[in-house]
Amino acid sequence: MRYVLGLGAIVMWLILAASRELCATDLANCTGVVFDENDVPVPGAQVRFEHSNQSAYRAETDSAGRFDFRNLPAGTYTAEVRKQGFFLLSNMAFALHPGANEITFRLNHAEELHEQVQVVSTTNQIDTQDTAQRSTLTGQEIRKIPVPSTHDLEQSLVALPDVVRDHLDNLHVAGARSADTQYLLDGFEIGDPANGTLTAHFNVDATRIAEVRAGRISAAYPHSGASILSLETLSGDDRWRFGTTDPLPGINLQEGAHLGNWYPRFIISGPIKRGRFWFSDSIGLQHTFSVVKEQPSGANTSEVWAGDNLLRLQYNITPTHLLHGSFLYNRGHGTDLGLDALDPQSTTLNAKRHREFVSLKDQIWLPGTLIEVGLAADSSAIDSKPQGTAPYVQLVNGSSGNFFESLNQHGRRLQALINASTTSRHWHGTHQLAGGANVSGLTYSLTAQRGEIQTLNADLDLVRQTTFSGPAMPSVSNTQAGVYAQDTWSMSKRLVVEAGLRIDWDRFTQSFMAGPRVSGNFLPFTDGDAKFSFGWGIYNAPLNLPMIAQSFDQSQTDIFFNTSTVSLLSPTVSHFALPAGGLRQPRFTISSAGWQQKFKWNTLIGIELLARTGDHQFAYIDQQPSPPGRVFLLKDNRQDRYRSATLSVLHPFSEATQVYAAYTRSYAHSNEVLNPELGAIFFAPEAAGPLAWDAPNRFLTWGWTPTHIWGMQFSYFFEYRTGYPYSVVDLEQQLVGHPNARRFPAYASLNVGLEKKFGFWGYLWAVRLAVINLLGRENPDVVVNNIAAPNFGTFSGGQGRALTARVRFAGRK
Repeated sequence: MRYVLGLGAIVMWLILAASRELCATDLANCTGVVFDENDVPVPGAQVRFEHSNQSAYRAETDSAGRFDFRNLPAGTYTAEVRKQGFFLLSNMAFALHPGANEITFRLNHAEELHEQVQVVSTTNQIDTQDTAQRSTLTGQEIRKIPVPSTHDLEQSLVALPDVVRDHLDNLHVAGARSADTQYLLDGFEIGDPANGTLTAHFNVDATRIAEVRAGRISAAYPHSGASILSLETLSGDDRWRFGTTDPLPGINLQEGAHLGNWYPRFIISGPIKRGRFWFSDSIGLQHTFSVVKEQPSGANTSEVWAGDNLLRLQYNITPTHLLHGSFLYNRGHGTDLGLDALDPQSTTLNAKRHREFVSLKDQIWLPGTLIEVGLAADSSAIDSKPQGTAPYVQLVNGSSGNFFESLNQHGRRLQALINASTTSRHWHGTHQLAGGANVSGLTYSLTAQRGEIQTLNADLDLVRQTTFSGPAMPSVSNTQAGVYAQDTWSMSKRLVVEAGLRIDWDRFTQSFMAGPRVSGNFLPFTDGDAKFSFGWGIYNAPLNLPMIAQSFDQSQTDIFFNTSTVSLLSPTVSHFALPAGGLRQPRFTISSAGWQQKFKWNTLIGIELLARTGDHQFAYIDQQPSPPGRVFLLKDNRQDRYRSATLSVLHPFSEATQVYAAYTRSYAHSNEVLNPELGAIFFAPEAAGPLAWDAPNRFLTWGWTPTHIWGMQFSYFFEYRTGYPYSVVDLEQQLVGHPNARRFPAYASLNVGLEKKFGFWGYLWAVRLAVINLLGRENPDVVVNNIAAPNFGTFSGGQGRALTARVRFAGRK
């Protein structure tokens, strides 16, 4: 009997094993890769398989463009592949047989310069594997949103909730100082090597995607600081393409007949060798003619000429070995720069600038690993000169004379990087491992000539005299290096955790800094239409070389007078100095959390919370010795704090109609607001206050739709925000009260545009007329901030109501 039972158990086991094997033979595994039109893998693409029985399966590509499905039922499927900035690939039928399968998909970048074909580029999808806090503008959105100057990319960037421009037109990303953001062009640092700001220009029509990352930033970024602004540009392919915008000049009849604002732009791309070697060349020319109505006729205009060229090359040495190269050249010349309602022509500057950037990137795919090696060199130069050598006179309500400072600045940077990332590895889920190293060297030099500054009261009596002495040729350099390792762990389809560690070294601070980072996504629902994200990390902040160079620059001497021009005090001699040592590396600690929800009617709603604190940041502190001298010592006690909550809504009503809106409540403050520099020294202790671009409330919305009026497209852009803060000074140009204690009026502007496409000579063209500041609201950017002025608190300047026109090539008919 025991033998019978044992034999029965064996038979049952064999039957079960056979049934399991039979079931296994009915299951399929599928691995694949998503390429673009030039055989470059596309990371972060969403892949959706739908079985003939209506079951759906989802995956996302890793950094090598690969995806992996396991244990799918064998049979027939349709595939859908999508990513922002690419045309949608849908309804592609194929079959999976039992066992292993491989498949390749190809996505084409969303371009307008093509024959008219009805295609779709979607933007309102949730990236379930992406943990970063990011906001993006595609090239299509940049073209459609009506801004005052369509040639200026920075004006389009303010359509992102994270980006503002202060009243001096400096760019600020996520409440950060301009130099605390890392700017990238096609993967390389492009921030000015001298001061770290975004000064490079290229044809705005060549922008494929502009992306901001404010939180949950990958460990792969070496000097991310407070945030990242990444710009991706067009590359060529096997199709010849040509585009142009505003090719015809206009005439300005203000103050006589002049060449008006003219911003012609041209793009040409195509194959050098089909299927192997491609190029893209983008050329831009800018001529800006400005009239300041508050200044007298004949001395109320300024003019800027500038040009840029961006050349990109890609050579596919083999299908697994790609070489990318780029060259960017900028050159410009401006006359009477700085002219405004309070500063006449004599106080302005004439300036020349040029910028050169070259990069080379090599990508190699080994079995299961992507290796990327990159080199880049960057240089910038600015030469600014005043209109003469007369003393610069500061009045209670403006200025006169000639500006006091002539500068010649040079900056250079060399950078090298190596990154490696693996395809997915399986262990309690999937792991994608990445690591790499970077090194960069920077130099900054300055040659200056400074004259006399006189400060007068309302009766034009001298109350302060400022002069400069000593050599004015500072030069500083720095070297930065770092390594990182990172693991993106998909524990399940609903939980992803990314953990990384950076180790960075800085020659100036002579220190190593560890930057741990962790972020993750949790999908509360099985359909993937909701995502909760979280993250925390420490981020290395880049150093400001011009600030350090002040310690090797001239001394400033100030004499203060009473109304009878009798000196009240001995001359005060001020200079900047470095400490003997002990400066710590500046850094930011960033915590963030977000929720994204997609509703069935295709609406995407997002909520993002961000808390960022800057520690050990540099600032010069007045040591306040007894007269006759003052020492401003560089210390690392500055803390910048930024807090924000952003609610955004994106809804595409159809392929041709879209609306976006966002409200941000934020707080941008510092414990040390003052930034003393030669010619602008406040003899006051450092104090806390809002930063000059602090805007506690900001609402923006933009969108477009076709109309039934002659087939025209309507577009709009509206922005409202709290007015920026400013400080008050007294007769002697010294701070009164707390810094940035007052504010400009609230800003509100509505721009609307109508665009009509038409055929001409067998091609499709588009003409857009836009009304800027349709409401005619006064949005001043200049204020009389001297408390002794009779017109103290008077506002002026700003963009008035204006009509602009744009003509662009939109493809073949």
